[in-house]
Amino acid sequence: MLARPGVLVAAACILLVSAYCVRPTPGNPPGLHRDEASIAYNAWTISHHLRDQNGALVPVFFVSVGDYKSPLFVYALAGLFRITGPSKTAALELGATAVLAAILLLGLLAWRRTRSIGVATATIVLGGLTPWLYELGRTFWETTMFPLALVAILLVTDWAYHATRPFLVRAPATGLALGALAYVYAGGRLLAVLYAAALLVFAGRDRWRWLLGTWAAFAVSLIPMIAYSERHPEFVTARWNDTTFVKPGMSAFAIVKEAAWNYVQDVSLWHWIVSGDPKPHIHSWGAGQLYASVVVLAAIGTVIVLRRHRHDPWWRFVIVVTLLGPVPAALTNDRHHALRLLPIPVFLLVLAAPGLELVFRHLRTQATARLVAGALTVGVALQFVWALHWFDVRGPARGVFFEADVPTLLDQAFASSNTIYIDYDDLGALSHAWWYAASHHLPPASVVRLPDGGIPPPGSTVFGRLQSCDYQCEELARVDETYWLAKAIGPNPS
Repeated sequence: MLARPGVLVAAACILLVSAYCVRPTPGNPPGLHRDEASIAYNAWTISHHLRDQNGALVPVFFVSVGDYKSPLFVYALAGLFRITGPSKTAALELGATAVLAAILLLGLLAWRRTRSIGVATATIVLGGLTPWLYELGRTFWETTMFPLALVAILLVTDWAYHATRPFLVRAPATGLALGALAYVYAGGRLLAVLYAAALLVFAGRDRWRWLLGTWAAFAVSLIPMIAYSERHPEFVTARWNDTTFVKPGMSAFAIVKEAAWNYVQDVSLWHWIVSGDPKPHIHSWGAGQLYASVVVLAAIGTVIVLRRHRHDPWWRFVIVVTLLGPVPAALTNDRHHALRLLPIPVFLLVLAAPGLELVFRHLRTQATARLVAGALTVGVALQFVWALHWFDVRGPARGVFFEADVPTLLDQAFASSNTIYIDYDDLGALSHAWWYAASHHLPPASVVRLPDGGIPPPGSTVFGRLQSCDYQCEELARVDETYWLAKAIGPNPS
């Protein structure tokens, strides 16, 4: 245990990192992606009517922009909107808070495993400054709760493994943590099943009742998802078909071979140190998303675990889930997708704890430990400045991806008309227009979703994305070559 001055320094470091993680960054990212707009609007409708944008009562998943959004973040945001009203700022702060909560729990986990306030504080500082996690906290995708769900599983399994409480208390907690992972993100559904199987590393004469109880609780948590998929069969295949490289007729050998190569590419830590996700989902390209110092500490920690803790089932579980984390991403056709590969930074930070413990243990007595600590600190500082520079420089330039000019187009639309019309299946345009109306406190009737094949009244204002009018219209404005504003003239001549 550190002396009192050390405890005060640790508290100051944690407060500073927490403030950094939740600090507002207006205009960076520069707008809202249509998926974020859809999440925000669904949260607002749930907060008011317990129905989603399509009228479904307390849905298990949210149909939006041609996809199925996972529910946990949407319902959490609905609760916040019940207090704040529809607000982009509130949604962004919830995203940042969810990421910060995961980082603080990583620190708690490091403390439980090492009983060192220094290790716990260093874990929180490294996690809070890691660009991969920090940039995630600048958005409010459904994925912002992914790290929190991952850390919750590790914490609950650590508690359940050491707790003396009856298995009827420990098993439901572990099963529900796995269930939460299944409801937090599309990739989490497969990952939750894989992690449930990974619990076999705990198998032992005195733990079988806990394992079976955990699997039973996990199975019960999946009942709403299974029932939902029965009513909506396309739920099972829609996301899979849109993202996977697997095509009908591919042999099992070909699938395994390509998935293995994808896995190797995705877990290339050098790539994450020097560059990162090539798409601007969260990353403002130009700097790495992962610290080399964290990778070094995780490598040291892995060696320590394999040599000193190989008989500890919990550390075996950490190794297994770390290796399984990139599997769902390897089955997709996008490489280095930062949102799908969030297990990488989370589990590397967990594995870094034994490495940090080794450094702290010898810090006062060995010059080598002080040299290593100094080199790792300098490495983090240099990468932090590098990443923050590119975040500030290139982050605001992601306007096209985050559709930053759409609100300006909608300003123009509502300035000239009290009502705008949108085609029935133009889901991206609908999401933006619905959220704009809600956040600007306009009546719901100000956005009219035309029936399938419907034609807006002559002279009315029409808003759309990509597809052109299937009636006569005069285009008034266009942004990003995708979203447009038009004036309806009438049906096409026969």
